[in-house]
Amino acid sequence: MSIIRLQKLISQYGYTSRRKAEELIKEGRVRVDGVVLKELGVKVPGKSIIEIDGHIINREIQKVYLMINKPAGLLCSKRDPFKRQLIYDLIEGKIRNSGIFSVGRLDFMSEGLLLLTNDGIFSNKISHPAGGILKKYEVTTNKNMPYKSIATWKNGVYIKGIKYTVEDIKYISPVKAVVSLNEGKNREIRTLFEHINLSVKKLKRIAIGPLELGDLPVGKYRELSKKEIKKILDAVNA
Repeated sequence: MSIIRLQKLISQYGYTSRRKAEELIKEGRVRVDGVVLKELGVKVPGKSIIEIDGHIINREIQKVYLMINKPAGLLCSKRDPFKRQLIYDLIEGKIRNSGIFSVGRLDFMSEGLLLLTNDGIFSNKISHPAGGILKKYEVTTNKNMPYKSIATWKNGVYIKGIKYTVEDIKYISPVKAVVSLNEGKNREIRTLFEHINLSVKKLKRIAIGPLELGDLPVGKYRELSKKEIKKILDAVNA
């Protein structure tokens, strides 16, 4: 029987992220086989009965997989001390309270395709760089793009000691292009363009692996079909 850290097990069952699970444990809201555990790092058998706020999560939680078209000006965080609007404010209450979290993030002013789930294993497979999932972004800049400089990004460019690599670039106009990445560093695309003295006026993610944003309206979401879930999981390291 496998032994696993409690916060990791809660995340794997898809109830919430590992960080949030740690908060729940410290607050005394988690029981394992009927016993409240408040200490972080405790390892428990994988077949333990885990309760959070009296609910047995590894029997009652239904897996949720959503695609949302995130508007600019919303945070991907669960809460914000400045009371700014969150992506979770767009989700209907019953689904929002099922322990969903974002699979990776889009920064405050970025928009477009974002996946939400309460399945920790699914999230880890899709978001980990080793999975090789390609993400496509439509980028609009304030000035014409210098094609020769941008071409060097495919071989990698070092900015403040960190290597950034672009998988592909397709130009739509002198100020607009689709940039493909599979790393997903924080503010990666904005950093690359700032390095060549360009500002990103609009940044929109249009695809994650085989999943495309399509015509989903801004601020709206929908459930992924079983076929779509299988399709993106099959794309991991394909």
